[in-house]
Amino acid sequence: MPTRSRLGNISTPSDLLPELPPHLQVLRDDLQKRIQATRVRHYLDRELSHLSGNREIAASVRLLFDGQGRPSENLSLKEIVKFRQKIETDIQWLDAVLIELRSDLSVVLELEDAAMDVASVQRAEDY
Repeated sequence: MPTRSRLGNISTPSDLLPELPPHLQVLRDDLQKRIQATRVRHYLDRELSHLSGNREIAASVRLLFDGQGRPSENLSLKEIVKFRQKIETDIQWLDAVLIELRSDLSVVLELEDAAMDVASVQRAEDY
């Protein structure tokens, strides 16, 4: 399949590019924001698939206990300690994912605010 040559690097800093007309600069900025939002969305999709796996782990841990929350009688202390360590590791992993998701959310919110600013400027220019 023939491929065309690249038109340019979308992530090239603006100061390294030749001056673009305002309407092309707005299009370039919008494209950069869309690409960044797509990357964040793919990252979140990947991370959310891990969360559903952890829900399955939690459901399997519930099987270790009876209806009153007591461990079953035939479960050894060694197995209980192993499950506790596994749960603590899962909690640490989920905390790290939460921190990453909050960071990504702040980036997306900044992109959204910038897009709204651009849209308001365009509406003001149209009037």
